Amino acid sequence: MSAGTTRHTIRIEDQLWKEAHARATSHGTTVSELIRAGLRDYVSRTAASTDVPARHTLPDSLVYVVPRALEELRGPAAGVVELPIHLDWGPDTRYRVEDHDSCSTLYQLTLQNSGSTEEISRIVNADRLTALWPSLRLAPRCRQEWENAFPQLPTQRETKEHPSWTTLNV
Repeated sequence: MSAGTTRHTIRIEDQLWKEAHARATSHGTTVSELIRAGLRDYVSRTAASTDVPARHTLPDSLVYVVPRALEELRGPAAGVVELPIHLDWGPDTRYRVEDHDSCSTLYQLTLQNSGSTEEISRIVNADRLTALWPSLRLAPRCRQEWENAFPQLPTQRETKEHPSWTTLNV
């Protein structure tokens, strides 16, 4: 190392230093050089590593229930559905199936929170689900499980822009 290199100090137990020194000497090097080589290797492996652990979120822990067949979904195609308290604990638990936004919320709550295929089959209508599928906002794993089970669901997702984002340059 050059004389201009900053000196750093680390604490190492005496016994470990003695063993490292004896081994380094037998290989014709120094403990300092072994430490530098080890640090270089550590830094290059860490910098080159793309194995960043995925973040674990609550939706990753949930169990999503998917019926065996899309035809099992025999919920109403029109009218009002009132969700039970375990699916919606808000002040208004009634949803209009004909209304796009209302039905989307109804299906999002049901698909992500119901633990029963019977309950899902009573609430969700297959044709209505297929029509709304591109615009539903679902946890990625929930969406993937439904799309794996039912390849006939449209895979093209609808993107929604916030109104203020579309009018900034007007």
